[in-house]
Amino acid sequence: MFDRTAILLLASGLSSRFGTGDKLMADLDGRPVLARAAGALANRPVAKRVAVVGTNQGARAACLEALGFEIVLNPAPEDGQGRTLAIGSRYVRDATEADSVLILLGDMPFVTDTHLEGLARALSQGASAAMSETGGRLSPPAVFRCDHFDQLAAVTGDRGARRIFETIPARQVVAAAPDLLMDIDCGLDLQRAEELLNG
Repeated sequence: MFDRTAILLLASGLSSRFGTGDKLMADLDGRPVLARAAGALANRPVAKRVAVVGTNQGARAACLEALGFEIVLNPAPEDGQGRTLAIGSRYVRDATEADSVLILLGDMPFVTDTHLEGLARALSQGASAAMSETGGRLSPPAVFRCDHFDQLAAVTGDRGARRIFETIPARQVVAAAPDLLMDIDCGLDLQRAEELLNG
């Protein structure tokens, strides 16, 4: 289902709302938040596993390399998620033979393989892109066919793929529970994530 899909993990954010420390390397029940996010589809064959990290984020790079990711460096993480997405998308377009790209975020530790299978199923049923949705809000993860690689590679600023997704006629939304799409932005989010894991 994913053997022609490249995973693109965006992991170069600055943790500006987290306070002290690196939110992606923060411990979440014995594992870094980033390692949990990167564990999606760990046992599935994929075309490539690619992660974008900042040039000064060596701990993130080491964590992801150990999990089988190729590292692409973002020299200016402060430019926002759009730049991160563009850098990663250009790499997927130019350095892989993937037919589609699955975009994941490094601060979303609860995404399940079952949900990602739903996104892939949307493509197999004729969609050109599929994006997650909860509470009426579009969110990553998202998957795009290679037809849209050039558009993704041209994204700028602090905007992700949603604007592109909304222009695609053959698009499909895949619903998810709010907890599944939870992202870790601050210390309270991390505390809540611990509570979700431990009941």
